Amino acid sequence: MAQEARNRKSQTVKFRDHIVDIQTVIINDIECLRLKDVQRIFPAVQILSIDNVHQAFLHDKHGNDLEPLRIVARVDKVVEAVESMKHSSNDTDDKLDRMDVKLDHIVANTQEILRQIANVMREMYELNEFTTPRYFFILPAKHSDIKAIDFVQNWFQTHYKLYFLCECSHDPKEMHVAPHEGYSIKKGRDFVVKYAPYLRTTLQIVQVLLSAGGLVIPQLGSAAMAINNVVPAQFKNPKYYEDMKQQLQMVDDLLNKVDNQRDRAGASVISKQKSKGTPLKGAALREIQTYLELVDDKRSLGNLYRIVTDDGYVRWVCLQHYDEISFNNEMSKYINEFEAMGGKFDQKTKKAFINQVNITKENVEMMCKALGKGFNIVKLICRECSIDED
Repeated sequence: MAQEARNRKSQTVKFRDHIVDIQTVIINDIECLRLKDVQRIFPAVQILSIDNVHQAFLHDKHGNDLEPLRIVARVDKVVEAVESMKHSSNDTDDKLDRMDVKLDHIVANTQEILRQIANVMREMYELNEFTTPRYFFILPAKHSDIKAIDFVQNWFQTHYKLYFLCECSHDPKEMHVAPHEGYSIKKGRDFVVKYAPYLRTTLQIVQVLLSAGGLVIPQLGSAAMAINNVVPAQFKNPKYYEDMKQQLQMVDDLLNKVDNQRDRAGASVISKQKSKGTPLKGAALREIQTYLELVDDKRSLGNLYRIVTDDGYVRWVCLQHYDEISFNNEMSKYINEFEAMGGKFDQKTKKAFINQVNITKENVEMMCKALGKGFNIVKLICRECSIDED
């Protein structure tokens, strides 16, 4: 049984730059310094050393350390408290890991700033270039008698109407005709000759729409149905499909006639190749309005609205898709802000992860605002994070 003396002394202990006096204990008539008393002040300490010699803990005749772990006190000396190399290495690794995380955050923030600058520059260019919807096609007007047009020379005398497409998708099968009954074209011959190469491209999109069952031409008073992708009953019958196919074929033949005229005029192969599939922009795109009758006073051609996507591109979309894209842009902004603070968000599972991040008041306010705006997070996982009380 351990016996303790009444008169106790203290042992001077040094750990790094700290020096303290720790009370010694008499056990079995031996004045001792217990390791646990040192660890109460310096938790990382595992070794006690005197004059650079690591002291062995008191042990029995079989070499087993006695409990509690202790060394013989040397009150005339200073005991050096030492942490193990393993613990020191782990501590260094932890510091390096924290530095890596901070560097990753700095890099992520820098990349986000550069991305935002690039988007702003692209947006400035696109807002200036694309002031008019760029996807449009033509069809013979409803009152034109297609069967009566048997001669090529009569094709340019046919009344054509122009329709815009909602740029709601990069997939032609998912696009739709803008909710507008179309615009009559003035100077039809000049218009077709000028825009024939581009009309060839948009005609292919419309043909894809027809084959996918999505080519609905809004009539006067039926624009709302086009917005909601509701196909009027008369468009579901086979006759509508055949009529539309015939009208598109007529436009295709008209464009072929323009190409043939260019061939006879001696246009070079290079110039013809350059004109095919060339996207319209700038002045050529804005000039379209001069060929249209009854252009909307509000300049919202085809009841389409200009919107900038989160990556800085301009698109012209209907009201329904305008609202959807605006919402998606807002959510993308919150995701970017969340990732800039060091988090990760899985858009498929809607799970958010934050690892080794010092969460600030601004971070919390941003997340609360995002959640209030509809940012859907199914599960939030925080690992080794701290919260800034300021």
